[in-house]
Amino acid sequence: MKINKFPLIKLCFLAILTTWFASCNSDSNGGKKDESFQDEIRYKKTLLVIGDDRSGSTSDIRKLTEEDYKTLFSAVNEQGGGTVAVCLIGNPLPQSREPYILTLDNQQNIQQYDPRNTQLTLTEKSRIKLSNDKIIADNDKVLASNENKITKFIVENILTNIIHYKPSGIDHTDLDDAINRIDVLLHEPQFNDYEQLLVVFVSDGHHQPGKGNRPITQTLEMDRANVLLVGWETPDTCFRVQKIEKFSSKDGMINLIRNLK
Repeated sequence: MKINKFPLIKLCFLAILTTWFASCNSDSNGGKKDESFQDEIRYKKTLLVIGDDRSGSTSDIRKLTEEDYKTLFSAVNEQGGGTVAVCLIGNPLPQSREPYILTLDNQQNIQQYDPRNTQLTLTEKSRIKLSNDKIIADNDKVLASNENKITKFIVENILTNIIHYKPSGIDHTDLDDAINRIDVLLHEPQFNDYEQLLVVFVSDGHHQPGKGNRPITQTLEMDRANVLLVGWETPDTCFRVQKIEKFSSKDGMINLIRNLK
């Protein structure tokens, strides 16, 4: 019986051709998915300011730990960089009243393109890919450098002055002072082009600059800022901002900042 080999050869040829096309597509992108199939990453500049109330009246609120600070600062780094600042609330030494500030270098956005776009020449596609590869490599270096900065900042400033805070004399809660200093910081001109302004208060909101509670007289006013209140028990009328969100514990606030896009 004579076997017709032509259909078998045709099938083998088609299989080889399909494999070759798939290989070419993978090789042209370094074995990775095309940018057109990736979730678009848009880095942004973020200002994160934390008002950390370390006075004795907030003993019921779970305080931010060293690991919490690392998580929050790293979230800003991974989302594109910017600035993080921490303002101690309580009765600190005069030199500890100004916010502690760390600037994180910014990451750059790559140029999104579709390798299948017939309007782009091979030369243009190659130029874009080479440029994107360089940006990605540079971003990796920035990310690592910023993490080193974060570790040093936490050791030299946050642990010493915030987490291990000791009051200068009688312990009290001067929220007016902290709100005023944070408001001034938000209006600094270098933050005018920041896409995201976040202010966190880990405090019960009781203003106790001396004996007993007093109403908060200072105002934090910034229409581009979002304020996140952890454990806040008093009226929030001192905040005139874009949005206010309240949390019963620090965990919800941390998760929100980690997952911002």
